Order: sequence, then C-alpha cells, then structure tokens
Amino acid sequence: MRNRLLIVTTLIFAVLLTGCTSASSNQETPSIVGKSLQETPISKDSIFNDVLIIATGDMSGVYFPLGQALAQIYEQKNKAKVGTQVTNASVDNMVLVSQKKADLGFATADVLDAAIMENPDSQRNISQLRALASIYSNYLQIVTTKTSGIHTFADLKGKRINVGQEGSGTRIMAERVLREANLTEKDYQSHTLSFSQSADALRNGSIDVAFFSSGLPNPELLKLSSEIPISLLAMPTELATKLEGKYDVYTKDVISKETYQGLAEDVHTVSVQNILLIHQDVSNIEAYRLVESLYSNLGDLQAIHSAANGINLSKAITDIPIKYHPGALTYYRKQGIIH
Repeated sequence: MRNRLLIVTTLIFAVLLTGCTSASSNQETPSIVGKSLQETPISKDSIFNDVLIIATGDMSGVYFPLGQALAQIYEQKNKAKVGTQVTNASVDNMVLVSQKKADLGFATADVLDAAIMENPDSQRNISQLRALASIYSNYLQIVTTKTSGIHTFADLKGKRINVGQEGSGTRIMAERVLREANLTEKDYQSHTLSFSQSADALRNGSIDVAFFSSGLPNPELLKLSSEIPISLLAMPTELATKLEGKYDVYTKDVISKETYQGLAEDVHTVSVQNILLIHQDVSNIEAYRLVESLYSNLGDLQAIHSAANGINLSKAITDIPIKYHPGALTYYRKQGIIH
C-alpha cells in the first residue's frame, strides 16, 4: 500500500491515507471502441485490499452526493474501504487521478478536451487517464435574478459575472461560451466563486450573473429559486450551433421549466457528458468490478440525486476525448453494449 498525499476534506468511513490503485496491466484500449478485446478473467473474491479514494467536487454540486453514494456502494458491495475528497471538480479530479492521488474522479468531457487541445502541458496527465463510463449530462445554466434586467447575451456587457472556480468544468465552459459570444474579459467583471458562493452572491446582489455547469437540478439553484425569483438566460441557436461545431463535446439541449421554481418556459442551452475517470494502471479486474457495481446499483445513486437518472448502460460508451479502460470494455462487451 503506497502512501499518497491527499487533502481529504470528507471521508465516508474515516479513512485518510492511501490509494487502492495497484500496478497491473498497461494494455491499451482500442481507439475504436467496438474493436474486439480479449476478455479478462473475473475473480469472484473481493480484490479491493487498499483504500479507494473518490475525487468529487464542490459540496454544493452534484458530484459530491453522487460520489458519496458511489463510495457506499463500493463499501457495501465490494467490501472496500472508501473515502471521498472534496475538490474544485473536473480539472482537480483529472490531475488527482492522473497522479494516483485519487483512484476515481468525476470530470466533464470539455475539461478533458480543453486539456488536450488548449494546454500542451497537460498531455502527459491526460495520457494516464482512462474512462470507466460516460454517465449523466451537465447542463449550462446561466443564472440571474428577474430584477437584473438581463434577458440576452448582449445584456451581459458591463455586468458582474461569476465564471466558476479555477479547476472546475464551469470555468472551462463559461470562458468558451463567453469567447464564442464575442465577449472578452474587458466586457464584464469576472468573479471566480463556488456554486454555494455564487448563490449567496446572487442573493445579496454582489454579482449579476452566475454560470453553472451542473446536473439537473443543481442543489444550490433549487434552494435559491425557492427564495427569490430567478431566470435562466437562454442560449441563441446560432451560438449553440457554433459551440457544437467548434467543440465536439457540446450538444444542444433544453432545461425544462419544471426544473426550478419561477421559470416561465423551457430554456435552450448546451450540455456536456460527465465521465468517471480512472488511472490506466488500475487492473482490469478492479476496473471491471467498479463499473459492474456502478450499473448493478444505479437505484442507489438515483435515490440520492435525480441527475443519476441520466446514467444509462446503453449510453455508457460515447465519443469522448480519452480511451476506455480495458476492464470496463470487458464488462460492456458481456452486456452486449459493444462487440
């Protein structure tokens, strides 16, 4: 068991130390997902002998409760010792998993895409990562108050805008969207707050707009909408089309007016896939067991947050910027998802 430096803000079962990623097969996943892959023999005995650390995100986001629920599943079903780590979300999680300071982590596909396309220094870290599964979608939610006078993207000029914390998927998405909308940092006052801080700032009027890249509903926005009248800024079709064309990871989507109190109509936006990350050095058996437990216990995750309703075995394999772990592909092949 190797010691790993972790800043563990919360642990589910009071474990604060080492990771479970054991050195094993470095077999490369085929570039084409459907390509045949030799099956890995799966033992029926527990193979989790070390502490499993799951990197989550802001405690006010969706990654945190789902990470805790997933930790409980692995504890109960796989006899593993599991802890969760609060982070700034996607970018932090990508780095922690790549450096083996966490064993699993949640990240959005656009963060991985940005690391590959826009940050050459991240190439080595990205090369160490593998996907266990594509899970639910994050929706871009551009939030303001109904009294702000903000109705279109043109109204954002001169406003105080929270673009999200450094290390978050929200930050990547906000910066891309604002750039493609021809808004530079000179056109607005930039703030870098967490979800909970953003909600508080909207309450007290210290910001005008906040970007949220989150599953639906975001817990902080759900609470905020019950306290004050809020609005979600709709994305123009031409901007959504531009984002889809330039970045393969975004999809035109719609947020139902039923998601938050006070919305008068459905809101057009874009969404991005969330991915469950793991290191390439995790054994095929471990990866198989982890993904098997995920899909065998979806009800437990869905009971924690409705965003987990978007996790579907038939959509576990999608076009994402990184390869899938061979152990995960073995499971998907056994389920008939790939051949």
